[in-house]
Amino acid sequence: MTEPAPSQGVSSSDEKNLVVSFIQFIRQKVSQNQCSDEQVEGLEVAVQCLEGAFGLTDANYAFQPSKPLLSIFTAAEGLGVEGETKLAEPSPAEVEQANKLKEEGNDLMKSNQFDAAIQKYNEAIKFNRDPVYFCNRAAAYCRLEQYDLAIQDCRTAIALDPNYSKAYGRMGLALSCQNRYEQAVEVYKKALELDPEQESYKNNLKIAEEKVKEMEAAARAQLNNPNNPLAGMFGGAGGGGAPDFASLLNNPSMMQMANSLMTDPNIQGMMAQMMQGGGMGNLFEAGQAMARQMQEQNPDFVEQLRRQFEGPGGNDGNAPGGGSQPPPQQ
Repeated sequence: MTEPAPSQGVSSSDEKNLVVSFIQFIRQKVSQNQCSDEQVEGLEVAVQCLEGAFGLTDANYAFQPSKPLLSIFTAAEGLGVEGETKLAEPSPAEVEQANKLKEEGNDLMKSNQFDAAIQKYNEAIKFNRDPVYFCNRAAAYCRLEQYDLAIQDCRTAIALDPNYSKAYGRMGLALSCQNRYEQAVEVYKKALELDPEQESYKNNLKIAEEKVKEMEAAARAQLNNPNNPLAGMFGGAGGGGAPDFASLLNNPSMMQMANSLMTDPNIQGMMAQMMQGGGMGNLFEAGQAMARQMQEQNPDFVEQLRRQFEGPGGNDGNAPGGGSQPPPQQ
C-alpha cells in the first residue's frame, strides 16, 4: 500500500488497531470467496478509504487481534444463533425499563445534556427497538451537529415504522442542516403525506424548496462564471467544439490524474453523496472540488485540458459571476 496523504484528523492507536481488525475481517471474507465480484470491488474501495481516512501504513498491520473481530463482537453483544435476523420480542419488564430510560433521556435533553441523553437512549434501545427511541436519539445527535448519525437513526425508525411521520420530519431537519435541501424536500413531502395538518412540516418544506431554487440559481451562475475552474475547463456558456476524448483517454497524465482523484477519500465521499441524490448543487460542488484539486496538483496539465475542452472558439468571458451557497437553516 502507498503512504497515505497527511490528514488534519487525529486517530489514536486504539482506533487504528480497530480499523486494522475490521480491514482484516474484510480481507478474510474476500479471500474465502464469500463475496460476489461486485461486493469485492466495493470492499476494495472501502479498504482504500479506511486506510486513507485513518492514516494507516503497512506498519499498522503488525497488530494482530487475539480473536477474530466478528467473534469479539458476537460475544460482547450476546448475540444468538448465526443466521437469525428477527429481533426477539421484549418482555413486559424490558418494555417498562426501556420506557423509564427513554424518559430519563428526555429529561436530559431538556437540560441540554445531549451526550448523556444519547447514552440513555442507547440503553433503552438495548431493551426494546422502539422507533421512538431512535427518533429521540436523532434529535440529540442533531443538537450535537452529528447529522449523519441523526439521519441514520431516522432511517432506522422509518424501517421499524414506515408511517412514523416525526422520523421523516426530523430527517428533513438533519438533511437541511447539511445543505441537502433537495432530499429534505422529499422527506418533508412524505412527512406531510402522513401528517397533513402539521404546520412545522409545511413551513420547513417551504424553506427547503426556496433553498433548492437558490442553490440551482447559484450553480448556474457558477457554471457561467469565467473565473470558475470547472466552467473554464468545459468552455462555460460560450465554449467551443467538442473535445477529442480519444486523445484524452490515451494521455498518461490524464489517466494518472483521474486515478489519483478517484482514489482520494474526499472525492469518493462527495461522489457517494451525489449518487445518493445530492442534486444539482452537490453535483457542481463535487465538480468544483475535483477541478480545484486538479489545479493544485498539476496546473500545467489543467491548462492543456481547458484548452482541449474550449476548442478553437474559446470562451467569450461574458458570462455573469456566480453566487455563493446559502448557509444551512433549520
